[in-house]
Amino acid sequence: MPHLTITDEAHSQIIDGLDNQEPKKTAVRIEATTDGTSQFSYGMRLVGENDLRDDDEILESNGVKVFVDPVSARNLEGATVDYEDGILNSGFRFDNPNQPKIPELGKGLRTDLTGETAEKVEHLINSEINQAVAAHGGQVNFLGVKENRAYLSFGGGCHGCGMVDVTLKQGIEARIKELIPEIEEVVDVTDHASGENPFYK
Repeated sequence: MPHLTITDEAHSQIIDGLDNQEPKKTAVRIEATTDGTSQFSYGMRLVGENDLRDDDEILESNGVKVFVDPVSARNLEGATVDYEDGILNSGFRFDNPNQPKIPELGKGLRTDLTGETAEKVEHLINSEINQAVAAHGGQVNFLGVKENRAYLSFGGGCHGCGMVDVTLKQGIEARIKELIPEIEEVVDVTDHASGENPFYK
């Protein structure tokens, strides 16, 4: 069972919500899931007893009954749920000592890359490559395919990073060419000195 703390402020907001629900709600479900980025995605909703699942863990924190699924329970170990009511930020806030495990660029073959070449490259970038570079706050944008070249641009933490060439050649380009052999080259069009984007020429 995870050690989860609900502060007095968050407790007050949850109790108010439970008291004002029709039909009557008796607990709160809290979830912490991964979406491929360096932060968890959190969810909270008021529920009734019929929402309890067979594998749920049930805990009470500050008098509030909490339903947590097994995966979220691991992700929330030692976390604190707080509530802030400020001018700029208002709502529940999670202080969580845990971090999602970010995947490295994958290895081996995949069977889900189908369709035209451009579709395969785009799907690979969205489903695998962006999950890996998200660990550094980066993002890879797929621009298209022309003459067996895949054109990409880098954003976020990858924008202006001195390691982009290494990331591109040793990681991203190698992975794309491994799985989509018709691609002969991967071209980074981010911030060309000429100010021109060769993909759109």
